[in-house]
Amino acid sequence: MPFPKKIWACIILASLALSSAAARAALPTYSNIYVFGDSYSDVGNAYIATSGQEPADPPYFDGRFSNGPIWVEHVAGFLGLPMKAELAGGTDYAVGGAWVTQPQMAFGQTIPDVPEQVALYLSQHGGKADPNALYIIQGGGNDILNLATSGVTAQQLGFEIALGISGSELLLRHAGARNFLVPTLFNVGLVPAAYPNNSFATAASIATNQSLNSLLALESLLEGIRILRIDVFSLLQAIQTDPTHFGFVNITTPCLTLVVCPDPDHTFFWDSFHPTEFGHAFFAVTVEAALSQ
Repeated sequence: MPFPKKIWACIILASLALSSAAARAALPTYSNIYVFGDSYSDVGNAYIATSGQEPADPPYFDGRFSNGPIWVEHVAGFLGLPMKAELAGGTDYAVGGAWVTQPQMAFGQTIPDVPEQVALYLSQHGGKADPNALYIIQGGGNDILNLATSGVTAQQLGFEIALGISGSELLLRHAGARNFLVPTLFNVGLVPAAYPNNSFATAASIATNQSLNSLLALESLLEGIRILRIDVFSLLQAIQTDPTHFGFVNITTPCLTLVVCPDPDHTFFWDSFHPTEFGHAFFAVTVEAALSQ
């Protein structure tokens, strides 16, 4: 039986607080967090660039592609660091709708791909990356969802996505960065928007992770370089296998359709593409536990 809304909210918050209290003393000290990615990590860039058109609030929350704060905000709070959109003077360069493999056009503007976001950061900092900062690089879901029927093979697309992410890491490392958080790509085939191309999306997600593991293998062995890989793919698979164990009763149907569902706190997907705030909080707890090790 699922927990009532208030109890489940308390469990999430308690998990965040307990993990923070237990691990904070052992945490490395970062000067800042820089984020590169898509809507899963965008805290307001798309919203600012489109003058509030995308995502519209309400029902979206404060320029986030969800109904509440997203995972990078929780992680930043855990580390005691600020988190704002780059267009608001912050350190989050992620943009909703961004691909890894190529820039896109939307609302009459260019959405920079992940490597271009990294290049923008470096151009603003004299080509130097802060060696004491944490760099989060995430993406690939939009490439897979939009290229599922393009004729490209899942293996080829996975390699191209992995090359874009690993190339971004390499660019930052050459500029002086030392600390990276590069989550595995979740199984895009489980996203409601992937239907009816779920098989391709799953195969491309697996190919991306396999290729990226290979491309980052040597990088992770370099002295002074720390690349933390969070296995989001397996995490989402576990939720799918036993959703109620993790507090969810609906992991397939989006909460937001024509109206908002009556129980978003036990629903994993907010819309056809993005997790609810509790989906984000669940992932954030996993990231924080890994950062504390």
